[in-house]
Amino acid sequence: MSNPTTTEHAFLLAPNARPRTEVLLPPAIILLVFAMVVTAVAGFAYVGGQQSMLSVQRQQSEAMREAVITLERTNASVAQVLTGNRGAMAHYFRNAETLRAQRPATFDTLSGAPAALDQLAQDWGEATTLGADGHADHAMTLLTERQTDAALTNVIKLASDSLVRADAQLEQHEGNIRLGTLAVLLLQVVGGALAIATLFFAFRSSAREADGRSAALKSADTSREQVVRLFQMADVLQSATDYGDANQVLKATAAELLPGFAGALYVFNNSRDRLVLSTSWGREGAPAENISPDHCWALKRGKPHVNNAASSKLCCEHHHDADIVLEIPMIARGEIMGLFQLYAPGENGAERLEGITELGTAIADGMSLALANMGLREKLRNQALRDPLTGLYNRRYMEDCLQRFVRLADRENREVSVIMVDLDHFKRLNDEHGHAFGDSILRDTATTIISALRETDIVCRYGGEELVVILPDCNLERAADKAEILRQRIEALGTTHGTPISASFGVASVPYTSSGVVDLLGASDGALYKAKQAGRNRVEIAPRRPFQLDRLEDELERSKLIAAE
Repeated sequence: MSNPTTTEHAFLLAPNARPRTEVLLPPAIILLVFAMVVTAVAGFAYVGGQQSMLSVQRQQSEAMREAVITLERTNASVAQVLTGNRGAMAHYFRNAETLRAQRPATFDTLSGAPAALDQLAQDWGEATTLGADGHADHAMTLLTERQTDAALTNVIKLASDSLVRADAQLEQHEGNIRLGTLAVLLLQVVGGALAIATLFFAFRSSAREADGRSAALKSADTSREQVVRLFQMADVLQSATDYGDANQVLKATAAELLPGFAGALYVFNNSRDRLVLSTSWGREGAPAENISPDHCWALKRGKPHVNNAASSKLCCEHHHDADIVLEIPMIARGEIMGLFQLYAPGENGAERLEGITELGTAIADGMSLALANMGLREKLRNQALRDPLTGLYNRRYMEDCLQRFVRLADRENREVSVIMVDLDHFKRLNDEHGHAFGDSILRDTATTIISALRETDIVCRYGGEELVVILPDCNLERAADKAEILRQRIEALGTTHGTPISASFGVASVPYTSSGVVDLLGASDGALYKAKQAGRNRVEIAPRRPFQLDRLEDELERSKLIAAE
């Protein structure tokens, strides 16, 4: 969002105020004006100082949060090295280097943290060296004996305590700013009221000027309300988790601050190099679903642009209707985030849009920053939970997710099935065609599996060429049928790649074959091994558990409920 002070000052301009040039001001008015100026300057100086301290404190807090993220990434890369991931060592060195650069301004300012970090760096260095040499067990023993996890937790706690103290200071600065601003406003309002009263009784002939001054104060109040609403929008957007949340906040704000105007929000899609419609409101006809950035003059110029087909001025190529449209580019951190459109139906559309350009730009700036923050959060989440090669969820996410589903199945008498997939002769494919070819097979296999599943199903890369499919609310028989479909589709990939491709499948389910996460994975892995032993390119089902009367009673009760519905 634009600088709040600059924006607020722009909105607080009083265009109806007129300078007095005909009548000599009485000494009381001169003294009053002088006192108002002095108090305003002092108040703004105080508020400015508090804002500067607030900005510095926020930067320090952000740096500390980024350092904690880097610390956790370094620990995660150490764990990946110990699991045998060859590419993880490079990630570890990059994360360690970033952490060393961040330390002076973050962890080194905390009492007790530097020594703990030095010990962590030494432990991690020795552990990764052992892991790279194939001694992962020794490395894990070393980390356990030296209580590396406890040291890491202690450093993170020190950082968290520091952030808590910083947040308290931020709240104090914000309170000082609000108090200072309120004091300045109250002094200005009181001083203005006294000036108006003095002028009213001293100069009865200046009634028109008094009316103009009153109108100016009303305009300033309206502008201040707009600024407050913009700050509220920015605060709510910080809690938005996806585009749907952000769209709701945008439409609510636009309805309040820009009544009588229709609008649309386009979000930039990097992979398609297109502006894709995210939401719209107030229009009779549906706006275009997507726009090319090359056809938009607002994005080319980096500033608001008005499209008016009835005018001789420049229009964007994507503008084909008779509506007058104000287009505002949305840019944050040097990257294009989207395009904000405002439509002015009815008469005097161009003049009305010109009057709201600053307000529309402030709204667009707030949305730009919110979209950038959501993109950053999603990027960090994907880096932590997804496999970089296939885009599938990683093993850590799979274990957490499967634990939740199994608990839910046990608590609510529901089913959850697991399909373990292993590409046949994958090492031979790598040896004969190269690792790039093998990577392509893995990516295409992941895409093929995802395309055949429900939105509620989850696919994870378990390790190497092994994948795990989690099927909530799916019994053993349907899971086996789904595995057969996947087997056929993976086998069909051989036509595309010009070499035989197949996979073996092991199917298990709670409660039919297993009772817990470890049991479920073990059962599916055992079925997979059986499929391998039986000649590969086949689906095998884990053996069923012994008969359970209580489970049968639950199933019968559930069947009765379904039949009754």
